[in-house]
Amino acid sequence: MKNIFKKVAAVVAATAVVMAGSVATAVPASAAYLTWINEDQVLSISNSRTAVSKDTSVGTVQVRFGTYQGRQYGWGRVLNGRSNYVLFFEVDTNGDRVMDEGDTAYITGGNPIWTWGAPTSSSSARAFRACLLSPSQFSCSETSNRTAWW
Repeated sequence: MKNIFKKVAAVVAATAVVMAGSVATAVPASAAYLTWINEDQVLSISNSRTAVSKDTSVGTVQVRFGTYQGRQYGWGRVLNGRSNYVLFFEVDTNGDRVMDEGDTAYITGGNPIWTWGAPTSSSSARAFRACLLSPSQFSCSETSNRTAWW
């Protein structure tokens, strides 16, 4: 199961990613979190499509979606991302458009880069967005290098 993080832990995890140069996750506090699929499972999705995309000066950031084993998932992806930036994928689960869960991927030069995938929902409370963060940024709300919520 994918280890995920909550609001305050996300700041710590994003900082650790930038400093350590690896994908950061934290242990979930309870079992009420989403069930994520890993990067290899995301890559195996054959019907993936782009929900929202934004061209920025540091790469094209996207929220993508597709079906894995009968269930639809969403994830973040970057094309032509600038090295030493972080691809950050935020999930809102309660409709307040504030990240409740998320995943990060450190951009080291190989492209495209994508995050783990979170299940979509028919509920309008569930939403996704993705962004590209510099080493001094900690959430998508701090940058203009982000997609809209989807």
